[in-house]
Amino acid sequence: MNLCVLFLQKDEELTKRELFADVQTITLSSEKVLTLEDIKAEYLLFVDQDIRFDKGFLTSILSNLSSDVDFLQLTPKQAKRSIFKREDLFQASYENISGLKVIKKSILSSFENFDISKLDRPMLIDLYFDLFQQPLSFKTIESGYQFPNKVDVESVQEEVAVISHLLLSKNNVERRKFLVLYKRSLIRKLFKLADTKAFAELLPFSEQEAVLKLFREVLLDIDDPTLTQMDLDGYIPFVQMIRAEYYTEGIYYLRLMRGKRYWFNRSKKLNKKVKRYPIADSTSWKVSAPLRKGIIACKKIRNTFMKIGLSLLSLPVKLRYVGQEVWLVSERPDQAEDNGYAFFKYCRENHPNKKVFYLIDKESPHIDKVQALGNVIIHSSLKHWLYMLTAAKYISAWVFDEFSLPNGPAKFKDLFASVYEKTPQITLQHGVIIHNIAPYLSKEQYNQQLFIASSEAEKEVIKQTLGYEDQDVVVTGLSRFDNLHNLSVKKQILIMPTWRRSIFNLNKSQFLRSLYFNRYFELVRNEKLLKILEEKQIVLKFYVHSQMQKFLPEFAFEHPNVQFLTKQDAIVSELLKESSLLVTDYSSVMADFLYMDKSVLLYQFDPYDNHHGPVQQISYDDFGEVYDEEDSLVEAITKSINDDFKISSAYQEKSNTFFAHKDQKNSARIFKAINDLKGARK
Repeated sequence: MNLCVLFLQKDEELTKRELFADVQTITLSSEKVLTLEDIKAEYLLFVDQDIRFDKGFLTSILSNLSSDVDFLQLTPKQAKRSIFKREDLFQASYENISGLKVIKKSILSSFENFDISKLDRPMLIDLYFDLFQQPLSFKTIESGYQFPNKVDVESVQEEVAVISHLLLSKNNVERRKFLVLYKRSLIRKLFKLADTKAFAELLPFSEQEAVLKLFREVLLDIDDPTLTQMDLDGYIPFVQMIRAEYYTEGIYYLRLMRGKRYWFNRSKKLNKKVKRYPIADSTSWKVSAPLRKGIIACKKIRNTFMKIGLSLLSLPVKLRYVGQEVWLVSERPDQAEDNGYAFFKYCRENHPNKKVFYLIDKESPHIDKVQALGNVIIHSSLKHWLYMLTAAKYISAWVFDEFSLPNGPAKFKDLFASVYEKTPQITLQHGVIIHNIAPYLSKEQYNQQLFIASSEAEKEVIKQTLGYEDQDVVVTGLSRFDNLHNLSVKKQILIMPTWRRSIFNLNKSQFLRSLYFNRYFELVRNEKLLKILEEKQIVLKFYVHSQMQKFLPEFAFEHPNVQFLTKQDAIVSELLKESSLLVTDYSSVMADFLYMDKSVLLYQFDPYDNHHGPVQQISYDDFGEVYDEEDSLVEAITKSINDDFKISSAYQEKSNTFFAHKDQKNSARIFKAINDLKGARK
């Protein structure tokens, strides 16, 4: 018995059919945990619907399980039936049915107590790709999508190299002849290659860059009017970037252009449907018009009463603080460990009579330490609403729009727009700005009345990329930096990657396919790294960004020297203070670490996929050495361990010169700046 058929949907009648007489059949159910011992066959076929294929097709699968053929096309009569094979994995389709997955049982042996009954349908095939296949080159019949094939890319590179050689030939006759005959067709072919999801989003940057460099040689002699004549004028900004050797920026532009085109075409299709089926002219729309108007009128009445009621309830609070300013301070609702908490703590301990209040969720793991300081307001409570109407200043480590309005923030802004728009907002910042983060935090969109900075270089970044004026930005240093002194450092390495806008909303199977997951998955399992951790008795702590922590179990494994942490069992500020070495990618915590005169290593294997762009005033290598390969990074970690984690003289100097202040008076300077701030927002 060489095949076991696993039914993902219960169908007792189907499992009894003669078709499956020669194979093992198992119906997956939520009641029973299926173990590998239950499977007697060498291969598993996953059936995720009521498949009614014939015995001939099943026989074809059985006969090809041991075949070395990569692709099998069945008889002409079965032209729509096919099986694709890659080593120990198959994806089969039958006429208009897809989703038949065949996988070798031995692949699952690395998963202890593997519970197949809890598996969602595409997960197994994705796990195989993510953990065992590099590069991805398998074609799934389900989606009809072809993953980038390395051979195809190399053939294009070779072809472009030949073309480039001819273009640079000194034989002008040959050159002109070639240009006339082939250049336009080659350019079209290159644009066709570049303008694909496989090239723009899935290929490693090194391969993208190699093709773009050769692409550039072809484009140097093509001017913009010629591109317009070829109906390629939409690519002109992309071409200009490639000519200037801005390859990363060119990839960014290409991806944005593809997204914009997708939504343009999508909206056109939707508009056609709307025009074809005008809702406003339908009988149901006309009949329901009075009901809709009634609902709108009821909402207006309810909102009016709500506004009047909250305004009346806020009067006693306002009278209580006549002649005094009320400040509301916040971070994320569930958090008290960033600059918001550090500043609030300073205010409570040094200015106890100042009416400063902290917003926090009642379920936050940090609520106890905030309540010990007093003046706590539970996020989204009635008190939160009333103090929003009373406060003279809104202060946040982010911006109030993002985390600090009561739940249903649009409702508050709709009811009390005049109050909210006039109250000055101050951003204490989440971290030192070392990227171009526009439009986030821009003056046009968020209009912060006061912006805290740590250095003159950062102030210039804020002014030039976010649109603030000189008087809007004060160089005080971050509040949490006050606590980065008198350290008790352990023999501990902290790996702390930040999030990626492109992947944090993916489902599990999609995330497991990402380069981000695979690189860090491999890094924490690197044999050389684990060996030196064991030899030197060093602890490695792995802490991903809060928005990525839902995927943390996928990284984790059992090892005495490695810990995987979440915000439930760790405080970032404490992790930073106690660690001897930081490994991050683009996170601004690199600035905190350098501030403490400790070494930083930057693992930047995907600069094309960072969610923010670089700036001229500050470079990543101002904070730490940059690596894009695992082996070189592990060598650098090993060297740092052998040097007792001592910071180099070059980075010690950068630490001393970058920060405007290296004392414990940042919060005091911030307090003065906020206290001196007068008037409503402009």
